[in-house]
Amino acid sequence: MDAFKSPLISILIPTWNRPQSVIRLIERINSTKHDDLEIIIVDDNSDEKNWLTLKGAASLHNNVRLFRNARNIGMTNNWNKTIECAKGVWLGLIHDDDMYKEGALLRVRNFIGEITTPCLIIQNSNIENPTESLDKGVETVNKMLLPPASGQFWHRDITDSLGGFDKRIKYCPDDEFWVRIGFHYPVLKVKDFFVISYQHDTNYMWEIFRRPDFLQQVALSLKARLQYSLGESYNNPSLLEYNIKDGIWETLRTVINNTFLTRQIRIDAFFMYLVKFIKLSFEMKRKRRMLIILTRLIIYKIYQPLRPFVKKLKLFISNLKLSVNL
Repeated sequence: MDAFKSPLISILIPTWNRPQSVIRLIERINSTKHDDLEIIIVDDNSDEKNWLTLKGAASLHNNVRLFRNARNIGMTNNWNKTIECAKGVWLGLIHDDDMYKEGALLRVRNFIGEITTPCLIIQNSNIENPTESLDKGVETVNKMLLPPASGQFWHRDITDSLGGFDKRIKYCPDDEFWVRIGFHYPVLKVKDFFVISYQHDTNYMWEIFRRPDFLQQVALSLKARLQYSLGESYNNPSLLEYNIKDGIWETLRTVINNTFLTRQIRIDAFFMYLVKFIKLSFEMKRKRRMLIILTRLIIYKIYQPLRPFVKKLKLFISNLKLSVNL
């Protein structure tokens, strides 16, 4: 287990009751042999059966270091625990139900080989070129399109200096974490994501949406993040309040999209957040935008089951035109 005393990269996998997906992830990471990469897994006190399954599989890999919390300490604390346990020069976080793309870690190694100073390597699809380098500061923060938590890499000097994820933020601590780093350290934006993020019925977000303090936590995360994106304007109370409300409005829009466009509508969460979305839209004078969003949502929901038929119809018409031209 302790074969890698000074690894170049530590892959951080916080987990809870998902042994099979973690095992698949380990196999993907180790499909190419790495003599300077360790896999840090911190199990947040899973059920005994799941823990034993994971423990047995991890023992087959000498670069896996597996830890188990004596009690469930929650998502943010568990993410920080993986950082504390890591020995690598570079750290990379991935969710236990996500997967690295083929060749992703080789790409990361190539980037690391060209970097001369501690920085954040972050997946951003909003750039034209394959990569884009940015200096630290407010401007960089505002150019960062916040990605899913999985797949980012950072030099360990960064968390040694700035600390880990904000323990006050229980549900989306990465939103504040990435911008805090971008404010203090250079950022390398990468267009092609390293990770495939999967959505499924057991995604943690479905549970989070039903938590009574979800929006309160979103507001806390936004306030913490805005101190880096607003710069000196952070001290303007009205501007700060507007930006927090704007962030909550965008969150509500995302939530109603996610709860409505699933195969089985999560009706309780959808209507709870729909009401909040409508109220905030009126308050922020965004009635027209709200109506457009909701109309598109309904149209897309109706269109979804018709997509296979429309696809076949288009193919039939295309073949018919081809045969007529011949």
